[in-house]
Amino acid sequence: MSRPIPVDVIPSHVYLSIKDQTTLFGIGYPMSILANHNQSGQYVYQEKVTIAGKLKRSISVHVLGPNWKRSHVEITPTEAVYLGLKIHGTKTGDISGAAPCTITGPNGSVKLDKGAIIPRPHLTCSTDDARRLHLVNGQLISVEILGEKSIQIYDVIVRVHPTFRLRIELHQDYARDLWITRPIHARIIN
Repeated sequence: MSRPIPVDVIPSHVYLSIKDQTTLFGIGYPMSILANHNQSGQYVYQEKVTIAGKLKRSISVHVLGPNWKRSHVEITPTEAVYLGLKIHGTKTGDISGAAPCTITGPNGSVKLDKGAIIPRPHLTCSTDDARRLHLVNGQLISVEILGEKSIQIYDVIVRVHPTFRLRIELHQDYARDLWITRPIHARIIN
């Protein structure tokens, strides 16, 4: 049996490319760090942007850093429906099946042909943790949420990176469906 792994509920957010960040906030705009992210070297900025889809509705999300090569938004299924977007769950950061969206900041807007995704549950781990747990990047595993009632989650995507901390990450809708309302742990069951 593997050691308990913290479960993190991740709010909807956006990662921006340097080019798009400049368009949205202006040249040389100093982004302000609000908090450190649960992953080493990542952080949540105070700055928010507005995300719009096909309907005349929008949501506001925090910008996460550091910058990515391509901008993308990670939202929940409820938010996708609200925005009029048809998206299937995918690996976080995989924009191959992403829906179009518009991101608006205080200085301008950016239209992304492939920009909005719903991240599937995933396990993040360092290279050392992956070796110790016999996991490989992209592998699908099952986990058990520990608590009064054990709940199993299938097809959790393994993400391996040298700086990742061992965590199970879920979007807010998923956590709500599982009635996760407090800090909780999980374990790998296969």
